[in-house]
Amino acid sequence: MRLKRLEQWWRRLWIRLLVGAMRRSTGVRPAWGSRPFRVLFLRHDRAGDMIVSTGVMRAIARSHPTITMDVLASPANAAILDANDYISDVIVFDKKRLSSYLPTLLCLRRARYDAVIDCMVTAPSVTTLLLILASGARHRIGIAGRGNDAAFNILVPAAAADDAHMIDRIAELAHAFDIAPDSAARQPILQLTADELSHAHSLWAASSDTRRALINISAGTSERRWPDDNYIAVMRHLRAREAATKFIIIASPSERSRGAYIARQGDGVFVSTLSIRDALALVATADFVLTPDTSIAHAVSAFHKPSVALYVRGKAERWGLYGNVGRNIEHSEPTLETLPVDRVTEAIDAVLASSLATRD
Repeated sequence: MRLKRLEQWWRRLWIRLLVGAMRRSTGVRPAWGSRPFRVLFLRHDRAGDMIVSTGVMRAIARSHPTITMDVLASPANAAILDANDYISDVIVFDKKRLSSYLPTLLCLRRARYDAVIDCMVTAPSVTTLLLILASGARHRIGIAGRGNDAAFNILVPAAAADDAHMIDRIAELAHAFDIAPDSAARQPILQLTADELSHAHSLWAASSDTRRALINISAGTSERRWPDDNYIAVMRHLRAREAATKFIIIASPSERSRGAYIARQGDGVFVSTLSIRDALALVATADFVLTPDTSIAHAVSAFHKPSVALYVRGKAERWGLYGNVGRNIEHSEPTLETLPVDRVTEAIDAVLASSLATRD
């Protein structure tokens, strides 16, 4: 506990020092359509964070024909932007590798960005502040009220409630570019190639009238792990509803043995996805998706797939499915271990019934 407090104190100290070094008087918002502007969007964290930002990124990139947008990404989320048509360049930065800092700094300086956007809309980040400073951008854009206001000269008021969905909070950044994207424009956007989709269709190996059910069992942290037997029970429930259902199970590399076991016991197929884009293509070609809270849930929102997503207490409101035919299940406990199967199967039945009615 003492070490944790020391770490928090050290982080606050660095934030104060960096904000002090970046302190500027309030800037004048530029006329974005008056000349070409190079804009850098910082999103150097997880795959899910990148996915929930894509709709807002596109809205900003297309807000004025004079804007060229680059994204600074991490090794974990850079591939999310492959095949997109609204980002000029993706710069990959690994904050865990010290050797990545100097090349990234030099790359940002050479690019001569006019504006940089802070993606951390809930709390300040030491790494993000360092990157903003390194960019040398004249216009620094961020959300007000996070304790680092002085680091920015274009501040956007935090209008969304603290418990608003993360997509709606990120969307506030668009106001700095004189636009207010509606919920449809905020929706996550994922673009796949024809080859990626063709490969995914081949993995299903199912007829056109067979329901394709994709089940993702991994979520990265132990509290979001739902027991193996529960997934198997759900598969048997779906099979009882529709005998011809085709199941594909996916999992992270560290949980392949779990995925293979669940697939065998539930009469499905385990597919080892070599990259995040392989998983995204399977979501895009599925008829129904079951997943715990993870980047797959955000991909579901991007592809508008009927789905059920599982959340621990306090997470669904900020990180739940966004604007699609689906249902968030938020457990009352801090882990998914005791989430009853019945709650999940009831939600699945409701979602499938709704999707059939919509199709008709």
